Amino acid sequence: MRVNWISFSTNKHHHIIVKLVVVVLLLGLAFRLFVAHYKGFASDLESPVSEKVQVRAPYVEPPVLVGISENEDHIHLDVITEKCDLFKGDWIPNPSGPSYTNESCPWIENHQNCMKNGRPDFGYLYWKWKPHDCQLPRFNAERFLELMRNKAWALIGDSISRNHAQSLLCMLST
Repeated sequence: MRVNWISFSTNKHHHIIVKLVVVVLLLGLAFRLFVAHYKGFASDLESPVSEKVQVRAPYVEPPVLVGISENEDHIHLDVITEKCDLFKGDWIPNPSGPSYTNESCPWIENHQNCMKNGRPDFGYLYWKWKPHDCQLPRFNAERFLELMRNKAWALIGDSISRNHAQSLLCMLST
């Protein structure tokens, strides 16, 4: 068996060149990312306007804290409520029932419609989430729309986010 040493050394030379090119490209990318945050070197990132205009933020008065009434379903627009952990709580019975059902909301698709697809019980509709140590008021569509007036929304995610968006549309339509 005879080994062709010339071919082997040429391939080894090509591997070194490829590795050198990859290292140079990675260093260039790292340098570019560093320079993008430091405007001293990046002349293409600077503004074409030579003078920088200082814009002051408008003065906004801090909101006034107002006591919350006993009625947990009604909170005024200007009230700041306490911070609470919505993820710690319990499911409690809700005799008033849901704000919408599969029959009352047109945005629920047929494959998601539990009632049409034969779920025999309706008990799951009469429960609500109660966080520990804080009040979670019933959804108020008018208040929500008033708070969201002139704001843009982007709902990004998977099927769970789609379900949340459909639920929001259902609650707003009631």
